[in-house]
Amino acid sequence: MAQRHKEMMLLSRQIKSKFPHRAFREITFDREVIRESITPLTYEAARRVKGPIYEALEDELRCAGCRMLPEFLRCLATKEQSLFDSLNIRERITDDRPLLYALIENLKQAELAVLQRKLKGLKECFSLFYQTMVLLEPYRQKYSYALTAVLEHIVGLCHNIDGQERDAAEMIARIYHTYAMYLVRLGQRTSAISYFQIAMNLVRGHVWTAQVDMRAGSQTLHELVAQDLARQLLIHGKQIVRQQPQEAIAIARKATVLIAEIGREKNLDIFCDTFLERAFFLMESGNYNAAQQCLEQIRPQIIACTDYKFVKLNIKYYLFHGQCAEIFENPDKAISSYKKALRLSRLYSHKDTEAEILLYLGKIFAKDTQKTSIAKKCYEQARRIYVDFNDVHSLKMANYLLAKLMADEITPLYMAMLKSSTSQYCAFFNLRQWKNRCRPFWKKLGGEIIKQETDDIYCLLDEEKEDPASDSSYTGLDRKVFKVEEGDV
Repeated sequence: MAQRHKEMMLLSRQIKSKFPHRAFREITFDREVIRESITPLTYEAARRVKGPIYEALEDELRCAGCRMLPEFLRCLATKEQSLFDSLNIRERITDDRPLLYALIENLKQAELAVLQRKLKGLKECFSLFYQTMVLLEPYRQKYSYALTAVLEHIVGLCHNIDGQERDAAEMIARIYHTYAMYLVRLGQRTSAISYFQIAMNLVRGHVWTAQVDMRAGSQTLHELVAQDLARQLLIHGKQIVRQQPQEAIAIARKATVLIAEIGREKNLDIFCDTFLERAFFLMESGNYNAAQQCLEQIRPQIIACTDYKFVKLNIKYYLFHGQCAEIFENPDKAISSYKKALRLSRLYSHKDTEAEILLYLGKIFAKDTQKTSIAKKCYEQARRIYVDFNDVHSLKMANYLLAKLMADEITPLYMAMLKSSTSQYCAFFNLRQWKNRCRPFWKKLGGEIIKQETDDIYCLLDEEKEDPASDSSYTGLDRKVFKVEEGDV
């Protein structure tokens, strides 16, 4: 034994001489020492390593006394595997073991709190549920399927204890609010509004802070839920105003009451916006008198505010005010309001609103034959903005208005041409460009259809005929009436 010990010491000294660094000097070759340094695995840890992980976790939860969580975990595993097999997801929460273990541990402790302490454990239970939702929030894109499953599971449990929340009411309200925001991101606004309303009923009369770790005196959860609910109500009103204008108006009134409940002065921007949206809904329903009264009611508050967050509200106010003035046949007042809105839009680079206002101004100027050139400039500027924003729908509208304006401009010229035309030729020489653009269309009609027509206007379709202005036999045209511009021929 002594000889073996000497050999080991000699070997150790030789190794240290060849590797003088401290890290290598501390290397040991004693199996007993190495074996003692290895931490032994528990049965649960070994089961997790051996896998499958979900089956191992289910066994652990059943041994701990959980009843609902193992079934939830089995459904989650089935859903994850089906999504992964169908290539709908590429990353699974099982690949992030620390996150998965933290998730299961929170849910496990939450269920055990209720099983062991009944109603007294509800506060701890839903506190852990809320912590779980916060834990998964940064991974809402990466593990969206898991977040959806967990949220639906937690919200379902919230419904099951309706009326028994007591001390857990705060956390249940936070859960409902978080779930409502999640539904908003999914585009399920109607369902989100219902959950916002449930949360609103729970937070009334309490001074819980908006975030758990915020100091006293900060924004309350009551204020946060009311603001979010009011915003979603206004958006929902915009979506249904065309089909259900009266319901949209009622929704706007409800939003106003919500903001007044938490303090209009503290939330003046949202409070003013509820009035403006109500005015818009009233205009959509055709009640412009009530809309104007609504605008006049909120005018002092909007005009007096100079903060940047009120810029859009001022633009919206002047825009709606101009629309009302236009309906009441007061174009000067409408133009004045539109110009104020246009100035603010340009000053603060709200290009989308600027283009909309330019279209409204163009429509007013187009009604005056002396100001059609201004209307044309308005439409062209709006077109350039829509091209920059790649807004195809609005660009079509601007193109249509510009084309209509140009058509209205040359309508008197068309009528004079008709009166001065002869039976042999059509005197529409200014339609030359129109004719060339329509050539592919007429060719598709087929020659037989054209031959069947006998009206003289079809001489415009014959490319071989000379322009009537150059024909000496054409005597019906009064050259003092028309002026052929460059490019017309």
